[in-house]
Amino acid sequence: MAKEYDVIVVGAGPAGLMAAKTAGENGLSVALIERKDNIADINRACSMMVVTLTGKYLGERVLLNEREKRICFPRYGFSVNYTGPHQDFYTWAIYTHRGNKVTLGNYDENIKKGSAGRISAVYNKGALLQGLLDEARGCHVDVFPGYNVIGTHTEGNRVTVKTAEGRSFKGTFVIAADGRSSKIARTLGKNKDRKYFGTATTLGYEMSGVEPPEKYGLFQIFLNESPAMRIWMTPRAGSDQHFAMVTSLHPGRDHEAIFKRVTKEGFFAQWFAKAEVKRALPAVGNMLSHIVDPYQDQVLLVSDAVWCQEAEMTGAVVSGWKAANAVTFALVEGKISREGVAVYLDWWRDEVIKLYDYKDMIGNAVMPYILSPDDIDYLLGSIKKTLPGMLDPYETPKLVGGALDEIMPMVQKERPDIFQKLGTMRTTPLEVVFGGCMRAGFPSLSLS
Repeated sequence: MAKEYDVIVVGAGPAGLMAAKTAGENGLSVALIERKDNIADINRACSMMVVTLTGKYLGERVLLNEREKRICFPRYGFSVNYTGPHQDFYTWAIYTHRGNKVTLGNYDENIKKGSAGRISAVYNKGALLQGLLDEARGCHVDVFPGYNVIGTHTEGNRVTVKTAEGRSFKGTFVIAADGRSSKIARTLGKNKDRKYFGTATTLGYEMSGVEPPEKYGLFQIFLNESPAMRIWMTPRAGSDQHFAMVTSLHPGRDHEAIFKRVTKEGFFAQWFAKAEVKRALPAVGNMLSHIVDPYQDQVLLVSDAVWCQEAEMTGAVVSGWKAANAVTFALVEGKISREGVAVYLDWWRDEVIKLYDYKDMIGNAVMPYILSPDDIDYLLGSIKKTLPGMLDPYETPKLVGGALDEIMPMVQKERPDIFQKLGTMRTTPLEVVFGGCMRAGFPSLSLS
């Protein structure tokens, strides 16, 4: 007779591994299912940034404990073993295609302070995953790599997880940590009420020999492209490499050709004159609103499966930990129900849905769909002060927005056309702003 589990975790990213490890530590019997054969292999574009070491995200003040080799979450009361490398970075520079920029954090001053001056740090995701995997196995978690989960079926107090390879796993609860394109969320019908705004396509490059003005910085570049495209670049931890990725909300753009042009011609070519590509990594993900209710039929959805765009490593680890503890409570109390896992559902409602509006996250991408590249060049070139250094997908845009508000009297006088567009940007519904992206990415607009 096949073994039955207390909980089956689907997906072995940071959220799934944290859930499996935590459930194992709590004494539960756990199966961890992952589509990749090599769980610690990173085969999709990822900047691997810690969000955040300079502020609070989900109410947490993450600490990177280099002495004990741990990433600490003191508010929630746990830490994660991390023996891999990291690299601090000290500024976030937002560039226009002509080289005008806004900077968050003074690089020269911050780098002198060492870790005390960092905005945040990049880590090695493969090392993080391997460490969590080793800990999970040490807690007697049964790990099943190489299986592609296609759905779940609940009958009575048991859930069956089915794979494309014809194998079934049975348990009491399922924690679905299967990412932005979650098969489980879709088959449960959880995407039906979500709003879709486009499909983000990314092509990233691990490169040596890149020479930006500040070696250890985060760079965001608005390209002179229509439809809009951006480049993001960070240092890589534990190496002398950088990771640069070109992104678009219009599938079908020639990312490779555009990246080659930017690195060979124009303002940024000097950064890449000696660069050599070591590896190319793609990524694709839908831009969706949050799933409001992450529970159905003894299945809890966590991390990117329910988040708008990405939960970041911080959100992934916290949500996996919260879900595993909720399942533990439910099993100990004999409540195989929504009520049994209320501690997770209450946290999701009160500390994510109520506090983190998905429109703020998606709004980060609005500017190049209302303003032209030349408009953006004028605006960023008009902000003369250095902004406080912070890496937070919700809070940082507010700092830039505040700096733009300060120059509005000048913009209204010098460029009334841009002033009018900015007013439009604040009032136009996101569905209208991203209408072209929505049609390009998913013409039928059906997520069921």
